[in-house]
Amino acid sequence: MEHKGRKAGEGLHSVSVAGAHAAAVSDAALSVGTVARSLYRWTAEGCAEALAHVPFLERPFVWIGSRLSNQPGIGRFYRSVAFRFAERIRGAGTPYRRMAIAGEQMIVDVTEFTTFDLYFSGHRYEPRTTDYLIESLKPGDTFVDVGANHGYFSLVAASRVGSSGRVHAFEPNPPVFAQLAAHVRLNGFDDRVRLAEIALSNANGAARLFVSQCANNSGLSSLEAPEAHVRAGLLSPDRAVSVTTETFDRWYGRVQPGAIALMKIDVEGAEHRVFDGMTATLRSGAIGSIVCETEWDSGVRVRLAAFGYAGRVLESRGGLPNLVFVRQSA
Repeated sequence: MEHKGRKAGEGLHSVSVAGAHAAAVSDAALSVGTVARSLYRWTAEGCAEALAHVPFLERPFVWIGSRLSNQPGIGRFYRSVAFRFAERIRGAGTPYRRMAIAGEQMIVDVTEFTTFDLYFSGHRYEPRTTDYLIESLKPGDTFVDVGANHGYFSLVAASRVGSSGRVHAFEPNPPVFAQLAAHVRLNGFDDRVRLAEIALSNANGAARLFVSQCANNSGLSSLEAPEAHVRAGLLSPDRAVSVTTETFDRWYGRVQPGAIALMKIDVEGAEHRVFDGMTATLRSGAIGSIVCETEWDSGVRVRLAAFGYAGRVLESRGGLPNLVFVRQSA
């Protein structure tokens, strides 16, 4: 019978050649991909460098780019350039720009996590929470910002309560507190904002504040160091500073701010400490409503219900939700 197959070894040789060819093609694709990524980064870096050295290009860059930021491809490239540009102006100590926030022109550090997207893409930070402040606060009101960070919500509140109102902002992290103070000064809000470089907690004295290790988000600092954050490298037991602590009840009795229309608490998991230190004030009914960043089942809802507050989800996003608790009329 005539054998129509290949000779022994011929098939293996063909497979080997085909495999080598496929590997070569794969290596070539990887090389092209590497070159493309390098070119992308180089181009983005070059554009950011040009913006940093030619200031008059920034305004048209932002005006055009913010309208393209949601578009596939070009939008991603725009954001890459914007991020690199933000790193440069932060490093140069020139991050402040005038922009509209809550309908008011303000001077803010646009490299911060609350203002970067607003400046470069027109996307507001926590829009429902921002709107809640705008709708709830009126001239003459008092607002308390616990964990104020660099002051985004304190600035929004200050613009609403006016010179006859008061904003009390608490921020224990020294460099972030300095930035908060700069924002208040640059916007002429010294007449209505009172700053406290302390951490509200369940005891008077001192505690360790674990400082955020995320370069783009200083807001992760906390009196608590969850294991998940430590594993992710967001916090470190070795990176903490000693800060002054005070209970809210003691502060309230010392400062006597009167009725508080709205209080906002964002302390990255340490809210139970804050509430432990303010039971007398909660019982008095001096606080109209409270916005707190916490899980729905964290226990805060049950705790505040005992003081006559009804809670609901105000804003839910990638991280922890913001819950709002409103004191019910007796």
